[in-house]
Amino acid sequence: MNSPVFVEYTAVTPQPWKNGRGITRNLFDDSDRAGQWSWRISIAEITGTQPYSRYPGVRRGQVALGPGAVELTLNGEITELPVEGTIVFDGEEEVSATPHSEGFLDLNVMVARARWTPHVRIVHDPELQVPEDGIWVVVALEDSCTLGDQRFDRLDALLLTSGAHSGVGRFVLARITPAR
Repeated sequence: MNSPVFVEYTAVTPQPWKNGRGITRNLFDDSDRAGQWSWRISIAEITGTQPYSRYPGVRRGQVALGPGAVELTLNGEITELPVEGTIVFDGEEEVSATPHSEGFLDLNVMVARARWTPHVRIVHDPELQVPEDGIWVVVALEDSCTLGDQRFDRLDALLLTSGAHSGVGRFVLARITPAR
């Protein structure tokens, strides 16, 4: 990859979930012509209580984008995920989500567990040194963020290249590293 790839969130077409119960906007993936992928980063909208699609062999990282918190039920156990809270779980798990507010969004990092490991965290005014292996993506959590010369509106995303990157604002940093 020679230059960073920028995605304007408002330009991404919504697609139905695998189970048809919600919608998602796919930001980045490595899908082939048959639609098979080993990693994917997307933003899902959750309206009402929704069961998640199952993805055998996949590890999922999630960040609650709000508005409000979301109640996740994982294999019968309830977890409250506040805005900007993060969680990682396996795609085989039985998961449902109940958002506390309308218009709730979450960021999903899904990877083939045998090949990749997902990492998600919130960064403020990032100073990033991106290595050559793995995938690094930043998603703006507020309007008027910048990274290098790139300006972001809320939920715009950038797939980074290796090297140094510095910015201003709050972002989700999604890292996908080779499985060990």
